[in-house]
Amino acid sequence: MIRTYKCRAKLSAGGHERLGEIFRLSAELYNAGLESRIDCYKKTGEGRSLYDQYHELAEVRAELPEFASISSVVMRGVLSRLDKAYKRFFEYGGFPRFKSGRRWRTIEINDQAWSMLRREGDKTVLKIKGLPRIVVNSSRELPPNNLLKAIRITRKPLRTEVALSYELPTPEVKPVTNPVGIDMGISKRLTLSDGETVEKREIDRKKLIRLQRSVSRKVKGSSNRRKAVRLLAKEWQRVSDKERDYLHRLTSQLTKMYDFIAVEKLKTKNMLRDKHLARSIQEQTWGSTITLLNEKAESAGVKMVEVDPKGTSQECSACGAAVKKDLSVRVHRCDCGYVADRDINAAINILHRGITIAGGNVTRVVGGILDDKQGNGLARPRTVYEGVNLIT
Repeated sequence: MIRTYKCRAKLSAGGHERLGEIFRLSAELYNAGLESRIDCYKKTGEGRSLYDQYHELAEVRAELPEFASISSVVMRGVLSRLDKAYKRFFEYGGFPRFKSGRRWRTIEINDQAWSMLRREGDKTVLKIKGLPRIVVNSSRELPPNNLLKAIRITRKPLRTEVALSYELPTPEVKPVTNPVGIDMGISKRLTLSDGETVEKREIDRKKLIRLQRSVSRKVKGSSNRRKAVRLLAKEWQRVSDKERDYLHRLTSQLTKMYDFIAVEKLKTKNMLRDKHLARSIQEQTWGSTITLLNEKAESAGVKMVEVDPKGTSQECSACGAAVKKDLSVRVHRCDCGYVADRDINAAINILHRGITIAGGNVTRVVGGILDDKQGNGLARPRTVYEGVNLIT
């Protein structure tokens, strides 16, 4: 499995200036490579391969000393990025665009990465030809260098980050003794099949609105507007960092508490078309939550499956009957006598489907177990899981 360790980078003032120069040269090479591909297609009707452009890069390095002074691995990473953009164009659409040097903020290294990270006393240092000396500050112990596969250096509004990608052995899957289903929502961010809930996320937008208005009042292209844009970007970075830190802690806790997790396979892109709910859906970051939860589960040896969410709110988790209800109806009531919170009922159905997908058997028992956590007399269904320990 591939795991990425994000670390803070420490550079000197001159190092930051040099890094900015390399970003500018990277954008220049990207634009030249894109122009070369466009001209080749116009003249011959054929495209250029990545290896054709690698040969062109060797000629460029022989003629221009500013490119020759930088490691060829860094420059190849730029052309690889262009090649990926072309492949995405043929698969999804969206032709690659020329890049501005001011907007280029990333250096990617996908070859010989293991030889560039070194220990100097109690410090970890990144040494790459043509790049400034970068001290890598990691909050946790890094794996051995021989497992390092890729390096990404990114300049963000608040700091410069180094992302180190390692290929680590996949741990064995734990036997299942405590499964859980998770329903994603808006009124509650997460609702678990055992009755636990996670409160929804609400962004304090007062400062963001004030900074956005400041940007809008400035003249386009002016120095004052660039300063206002930087302040706005820094505030959004703080909001993003706070959310990312919270998600790490939340998903780590879930993988420690449960050994089998079933979640909904959501198509958030389609759901965002609803103009009334789009902002609320985006604020809950369902996609990031599921992605991070999947990574944490894999690292912890916890089985995680995604299920079709269709009908999970309408189906009775006690007897399986369909109980139609509008979104405004928050309590599930079935003719079999089972009454429960709508989201808890959906989370239990998600767990049932996840167990079935993973190879276990689900036996429903009509009736319910009173749940003291809810304090409102609602109940959870009694369900017998068979063959769960055989899930692999």
